[in-house]
Amino acid sequence: MKSVKRLSRYTSILLSMLLMLSAMSPGISALAQERANAAPTVLTYEDDSITAELKAKEGTSLPAGAALTVKALNKDSQDEAEKALYAETEVGLKAKASEQGTTVDGFTAYSVKLQNKEGKDMTPAQGEYTLKITYKEATAPEAFLNSESAEKGVTLYQKTEGKDEQNNTIYTMEVTGEEDTKITADANGKVQAVESKITTLQPIALAWQSVGVNPTVDNEEQQLESALEEPANNVAMTAGLPQMEENTPVLEDNQYWYSFHYDNREGSWTKQDQYFSRWIVNIVDANNNPINVKEILGENNSRHTTLNGKDNPDGQDKVDWKVSQISKPELEGYKFAEARIKTSKDDPLQVFTAMATWVPPSKPNQYQYDYKKGADGKNCFYSDVINNDGTYGAEITFVYDKLTTVPTIDSQQLGVDIQMFDYSTPTPANTWAAYGDGSLKQGRLKKELNSDGIPVGAMGLMDGKPLSESFSATSNNYQGKANHLFRKDIYDNPDTKGTFYYSSFENYAYWKESNDEIDKEKPYDFTVYDQIGTPSDENAYFYKRGNFMPYNKIEAGKFSSNSNYYDEDGKNLDEESLRYGEKLYKTQQSGAPGAQNGNDYWFGMVMSSSFTQLEGGRYNGQDMVYEFNGDDDLWVFVDGVLVLDLGGIHDAHSGSINFATGEVQVKDSRNVNGSAVEIFHKPTSIKEQFKNTEKGKSMSEEDWDGNTFSDYSNHEIKIFYMERGGGASNCKMKFNLPVMPKDSITVRKEVTNINEGSYSDVNFNFRLFLEDNNATEVDEDTIEKNGTFYSLAKNKTYTMDGETLNTGDDGKFTLHHGQQAVFEEIADRKTKYILQEISVDQNRYDEFKVNGQAVQDGNIIPSETETGKYIIQTDPLAIDKNAFVTFKNHCDSENLHDLDITKKMIEGQESNDTFQIQVKIGGQLYNGKYKINGVDSGKTCQNGNLEIKPGQTIKIENIAADTSFEVIENYDKDNYENPQYTISEATVDSTTDKAAGKIEFKKNAKVEVTNTRKLGSLKITKTITDDSKVDYMDGDPIFTFKITGPNNIEGQEPQVFYRTLRLSKDVGKTASIIIDNLPIGEYTVEELNTMRYTCTSDNPQTDTVQQNNTEETKNTPPTEFSFTNQLTNEDYFSHTDVVENSFKIGEDGTVTVEKHKVPEGQVPDGTTPVQPSNE
Repeated sequence: MKSVKRLSRYTSILLSMLLMLSAMSPGISALAQERANAAPTVLTYEDDSITAELKAKEGTSLPAGAALTVKALNKDSQDEAEKALYAETEVGLKAKASEQGTTVDGFTAYSVKLQNKEGKDMTPAQGEYTLKITYKEATAPEAFLNSESAEKGVTLYQKTEGKDEQNNTIYTMEVTGEEDTKITADANGKVQAVESKITTLQPIALAWQSVGVNPTVDNEEQQLESALEEPANNVAMTAGLPQMEENTPVLEDNQYWYSFHYDNREGSWTKQDQYFSRWIVNIVDANNNPINVKEILGENNSRHTTLNGKDNPDGQDKVDWKVSQISKPELEGYKFAEARIKTSKDDPLQVFTAMATWVPPSKPNQYQYDYKKGADGKNCFYSDVINNDGTYGAEITFVYDKLTTVPTIDSQQLGVDIQMFDYSTPTPANTWAAYGDGSLKQGRLKKELNSDGIPVGAMGLMDGKPLSESFSATSNNYQGKANHLFRKDIYDNPDTKGTFYYSSFENYAYWKESNDEIDKEKPYDFTVYDQIGTPSDENAYFYKRGNFMPYNKIEAGKFSSNSNYYDEDGKNLDEESLRYGEKLYKTQQSGAPGAQNGNDYWFGMVMSSSFTQLEGGRYNGQDMVYEFNGDDDLWVFVDGVLVLDLGGIHDAHSGSINFATGEVQVKDSRNVNGSAVEIFHKPTSIKEQFKNTEKGKSMSEEDWDGNTFSDYSNHEIKIFYMERGGGASNCKMKFNLPVMPKDSITVRKEVTNINEGSYSDVNFNFRLFLEDNNATEVDEDTIEKNGTFYSLAKNKTYTMDGETLNTGDDGKFTLHHGQQAVFEEIADRKTKYILQEISVDQNRYDEFKVNGQAVQDGNIIPSETETGKYIIQTDPLAIDKNAFVTFKNHCDSENLHDLDITKKMIEGQESNDTFQIQVKIGGQLYNGKYKINGVDSGKTCQNGNLEIKPGQTIKIENIAADTSFEVIENYDKDNYENPQYTISEATVDSTTDKAAGKIEFKKNAKVEVTNTRKLGSLKITKTITDDSKVDYMDGDPIFTFKITGPNNIEGQEPQVFYRTLRLSKDVGKTASIIIDNLPIGEYTVEELNTMRYTCTSDNPQTDTVQQNNTEETKNTPPTEFSFTNQLTNEDYFSHTDVVENSFKIGEDGTVTVEKHKVPEGQVPDGTTPVQPSNE
């Protein structure tokens, strides 16, 4: 009955009000609109700590529609702009206090803004206002209250715009006008209110300050008599010297600190080193990477130096320090390079050579660091005021340098011979094939080497003369053999395997000083650096890139003024290039006779090797190519015939020989007014170059395959290189020829008809038999062919992939697809030999070739020791004619298998995420094609990396039996458990942290990778306060919550969903809802507004959901969010019920609406029950 009466009363009132509003609505609307459009003269703001009032000057107004916000700045704010504004205010206050000789014991800063209801900033640039802030509880910092200083007080500051000496805009914290500011505080300095007239709404700060006394000052009275130049308003203060205890600062791992000390000197300020005891520097390398000084030197006190001013007597009021004096610490392996400063004004990074510490006579309470540049340490370009706590504005960095080397290969062992020469003058003279316009000078040599293997001149002063002084090992210019010039990372890389590569544009190479004596019969190693160098600081493009100066060393910390801005073709480097602008090292003086400016510009190099023309002129899947770019003379002879001619003193030019096609190309240009104008050279061929030569005449058509050499023929390449121009020197060389040491046998294994992008680590076993004149009968270690006996090569050493191995007592050696064994100096070059591949299964491999020729049935021999296995045997071969032998096995179709990789989620979970997996086939990262769910992906796997989603299967085809495979998922460790791996239809090696196994014959391997998402729960608890008189006759209280998350997953938008909680009379005033199976991470829960209740707790709330969906984590409780509400509007009806509506349309077109009331204790979807608080 009560509710019926109340409803009747409210209905009557409501009808009366509606009638009145109807009659008055035009007037009310107009009045409301007029008031809404009126510009206010006063705005107010209130939060938990303050009330604020902003009043416009009489006759003026504030922006219409604006609301006032006076927000206390928080140094730990999540808002980066607010945090930066706080820091800027703090620096400004400390700087001002330093000028005054005071200490800031604490401050509160506020941003003052006007915003419309959409949050748009409406703050005027200028105006005339009165701002009053009243504290709900009088406040002062503890440090201020505890200060024993007799001189202390409170001052109001405001951020103020101004100009520096260079007319740059700067911002400082300035005291507000004394007559315009009123601060109300109690006897202890606790502020109750502050009121000030202001002309801008820039941030303000209330600062509590005190004046200390320096106990080390001899004449305290004199110091205390010095009045502050700008005394603070509103608080009476007397100047005094700030005091700062000298203690160890907190350092980053790459930081070092200094104290500057001064002895008493007549006419100078004395004993002030405590103000100069926290000069902190960052220590970095030449690439600006931090150097871990802590790891080298230890904790903070071990990273400290005290310097004494008596060693620097210059000046009465300041003490100068040269950077060379303060370039500490000494770091093993590093050398100090330079000192840099980044000023507080965000000026460009600058190098300084000297600094000063001083107290200006006109400002006896101000302490400064001055920074200077120039050889004499003059020309101060920046002064930095030191704050009372020892801090200052600039960032100081000391750069230390460390030269690092790159790994190189033992090219001598592989069969590449390098001879080095050095000349006291250009040899031949630089008038022969002179620079001219910087282009190539071809045709200066005869087409063939002489009988000593030396080039012979064809014109000019060298016509008919051999270049013996330049290239003969018997000349006085010969320096010895060299090694380790070519980079190991390029040689070993699967994409460039077997490639010899060096580029002075990328790495500086130093061999030795010209006058250093070495054993010329033993190779002396190059030192190849990660860094690059140049011989000159001149402003020319060829000095602004890496140079080749093998007789000039470089040293850590000794740089050129030039940096790396040009590529090998003289074009500007892309600014996005990783090495754009890299500092170039300056070559150090050489003791070589005739060196120019300490640079040894005249030298030569001869490089030679035997190699085999492999099938189709291809090696490791690439065309066999020799390439060069550089200067000066470069001549390449093959079998004694000049094939590539880049002769003459010239700019850096390039050329190449392609042994697959036979094409020979050069790239040339002339220098016209400092610009390169291209000169076209028609491509030629290897065969064309051999025409009309004695060597060419001795060859038949069988020796040729088109314009290149026939397959599996042996050759010698000989490269002659000189620097004669006396200027920049460049050398870039790249070749991927299958080189061989002399008197050696190289055996290579290849498998055809398998997946092009995969490798096979199947073992293939071989034996080598050498011609043996002492053998007389056949046995298990001796075979006979055409009346000649061959004995098994037992316990013979060979190299494979840089590793030295041995054939052992059984004479067996093992190769994988793409590997080769090199038997160096195995026998005289006229010796014959026979090779066998043993344990061959003809069910798996159906065709066999040796050096491109099919193996005849007579050379496929059944094994006498292994049932069903065969021996593939060569005919007798001679080392001088067949030093390189390739065995190729064609994979039978029944020996081609698939690897299927399936991605799954654990039962009950779903995910649309993309997962990263890495696949190895045959021990190498897979690079090839693949299918997804049986359909060609149209993509090529790179470096083994593949993407896969749950429900997908990746198929990799055509893999030979016994090939290993490995699948590893690079999963999101924050959101997923360690994946589970299973293997079927294959040999299993491991399923722990990866799937590793081997392909079985006639079986397709299957790998399943199953993921479990880390899930957790959150619990929302709703409580209505005890003093809330809930009348359930008006309907059950119902509350709706917005849940957003996870918020902290990079690249993923958080999901947003809602849950509604209903409290009935039976449930009571407290109830909970638990939401399970949520991805872990940060969630925000917000209670949406209701008309009858006011949320009195924090709203919204953010917390992290923890994992609880595994056996190990199942006891982790849900993350709790608790909300408390108070009934504040008893007469409003809202959320009396939550109803789900549905409708049906009958055959006659009638619409029937059905209402489904949410049952008590359930959310709208009915899935999650409400838990009463007493359960």
